[in-house]
Amino acid sequence: MTIKTIQQANAALQPYVPLVASMPGEQMVLDRVWPLMELLGNPQDKLKVIHIAGTSGKTSTAYYMAALLTVGGQKTGLTISPHVDSVTERVQINGQPLADETFCKELAEFLKIVQTAKQQPTYFELLYAFALWMFAKHEVDYTVVETGMGGTYDATNVARRPDKVCVITDIGLDHTHILGKTLAEIAAQKAGIIHGGNHVFMYRQEPEVQAAIETQVKKQSAVLHITTETAEKVDYPGPAQNLPVYQVRNRLLAYRVYKYLEQRNDLPHLINQELNDTQNVKIPGRMEIKQLADKTIIMDGAHNLQKMIAFLESFHRLYPNVKPAVLLALKEDKEYEGLVPLLGPMAGRVITTIFNTSQDLPVRSMDPEVLAAAFTVAGVDAQSFADQKEAVQALLESPQDVLIITGSFYLLSQIRNNGYLA
Repeated sequence: MTIKTIQQANAALQPYVPLVASMPGEQMVLDRVWPLMELLGNPQDKLKVIHIAGTSGKTSTAYYMAALLTVGGQKTGLTISPHVDSVTERVQINGQPLADETFCKELAEFLKIVQTAKQQPTYFELLYAFALWMFAKHEVDYTVVETGMGGTYDATNVARRPDKVCVITDIGLDHTHILGKTLAEIAAQKAGIIHGGNHVFMYRQEPEVQAAIETQVKKQSAVLHITTETAEKVDYPGPAQNLPVYQVRNRLLAYRVYKYLEQRNDLPHLINQELNDTQNVKIPGRMEIKQLADKTIIMDGAHNLQKMIAFLESFHRLYPNVKPAVLLALKEDKEYEGLVPLLGPMAGRVITTIFNTSQDLPVRSMDPEVLAAAFTVAGVDAQSFADQKEAVQALLESPQDVLIITGSFYLLSQIRNNGYLA
């Protein structure tokens, strides 16, 4: 197999996208991943892993964690999902995605191995395995891993060394059709990444979440570290005034983990300038601001109530008393009713549209007419477009100077890759 371009890489990966949108229980991933890891020489056992699970803040915390380790002189691998601009985002070393040429060449070699497997992996499983395989080949010092969904049955959960560090970010109600209907059930799934001897870092959360995490910690004889933003801010010498509110929280949690690794593994102590450098890490689709002619466009992939609240809090701090035009698309299984009273009053106009993408699982957006109708009933100026390009054009033609694109990373990815904001 020859793969020379990212377009060809995407085409080669597409057959691995599952035909169904959800695979509950153990069928979800691990039955296929363990044999694949054996085939690859078990790269997960050769890597020092920082494993991050949660509902909100996983990707951002992973980026900050990787940035801290990199400025600390550690060769650091990072794998995240979903990607926004390029599939190469899923395999990063020292803050840089693999070069297109390298990604394509290595993927072609990797797929030859995968095709000998008795069970073919899914898209997510394959790319996660590819990332670990590459990190082992490059002999990275640390590997920062973001879970895909949940934890217990997530493909990333093959990383089980005793020296693994687990990070639990904020947990809320999301993917309830797969992970469970309650916070306790979802938290138990996230806690599944915790294994024997692991150290676990988190902020204190809702009692039912805390109980689920503590139960798994006790079961695995792990060690739990509860941190607070106040304590970390006092100890953190670098400023964070330029970050969105929710990113300050994520960055401080990552810093707490670095301090632990500094002591445990004798990592260098970071000075102010090094910490300041990590503040500038670019995280695709998280409060990204783009200037296009006389319009200011803010892009954020917030796709549940918890994330949208955090995003809007940061937006209002940057743009007080501004009523933006909003372009919104949501997955068809999202409970959108809570978003309407949240977005409606602050928006000068809401435009709804669609997205179609297949990265990790087949994803469809909800009917934009239904979504727009919900805003109209709430007294909001709303309009729907079945054509995404027309929706973006309508957004850009809005009288508002500040524009928001939100609701899904897949929406952002499609708009950007199609060049609609060029």
